[in-house]
Amino acid sequence: MLKDLWKQPQFLIGFLFITGLLALSFLYEPFIEEKVKMYSFFKHNGETVGPPFTPAELPPFGSDRLGLPLWSYVIQGAKFTIVIGLIISLLQVILAFSLSVLFINFFKKVQRVFEELVESMVYIPMAVIAFMLLSPISFVIDEPEKAFVEVLSIQIFILTLIGIPPLIVVLSKEIKKVLQEEFVLSARTLGASGFSLYRRHVLRNLFPRLILLFFQRNVAVLILFAHLGFLEIFLGGAVEREIMMGVTRLFSLSNEWAGNIGKAYFELMVAPWILFVPLIALSFTVLSYNLMATSLQRVLLGDKARLKRNRKGDGEQKISVSMEGVESEMFVRESEESYKG
Repeated sequence: MLKDLWKQPQFLIGFLFITGLLALSFLYEPFIEEKVKMYSFFKHNGETVGPPFTPAELPPFGSDRLGLPLWSYVIQGAKFTIVIGLIISLLQVILAFSLSVLFINFFKKVQRVFEELVESMVYIPMAVIAFMLLSPISFVIDEPEKAFVEVLSIQIFILTLIGIPPLIVVLSKEIKKVLQEEFVLSARTLGASGFSLYRRHVLRNLFPRLILLFFQRNVAVLILFAHLGFLEIFLGGAVEREIMMGVTRLFSLSNEWAGNIGKAYFELMVAPWILFVPLIALSFTVLSYNLMATSLQRVLLGDKARLKRNRKGDGEQKISVSMEGVESEMFVRESEESYKG
């Protein structure tokens, strides 16, 4: 499957975009940050201009109201946005699969009630739940710059937990289907049970679907980040800075894209590039994950189609062999009858 996956152009495009952006982001602090300048005023086409600079005045993407180039925000915030999304998605898939196994084996009576409860909460937006749980943190932390790691850890913990219940419902149904497969029933008949049954048969069968679910969760988590950014919930916390005399705004400490989108929504009519640059970066990342997920799904469906064709071919081969046997038997009978006559 992996060999076929690397042959998919869409998967390569998405993978190279994300890995290249991450590599550039991790190189930002040691090699690029010291070369970034904060601009106040300079001459452009014979006129004195000040921040925020348009993309024409300060290529390629312009600047924010502090005079910092927006490309530096995109590069610096990429590692926080993408890596935190990867961590949350991976934890959600692993914990949801483990809890699904526990529910199926030890909490069968509670499972039906749990599924109905989760399905009834589907109509509540995930961003609203996350906002209600994360907003009190800003009132507790006095010095956000010193509590960056603590705030980020709490946010990862809460965002991981709120995404697990729907996954448990989905994976529980998938595991039940696999447990009804003939090879699993045969393994149980031969004595397989417990951890070995799930490791050798259930997990091996569901592993491609879990990878696909992992990519899909990355997209959902990034969209959740964007919603939280508009609600002024920034990953790692926020700090208040003065953008002009007597006017302050909240800025994300990690420069993650969702925070940059959220703090710039009021610039939509004045300096829209401040909002659109991180939004475009987030959109291209979501597109990359979608390309990778589509390629993976195409490979999985291709494997199933090949498997069906092989089974069909085996069946046709058996039919042809049996027909040859019938024809040969008929030939022997005819020869014997002619010999007897």
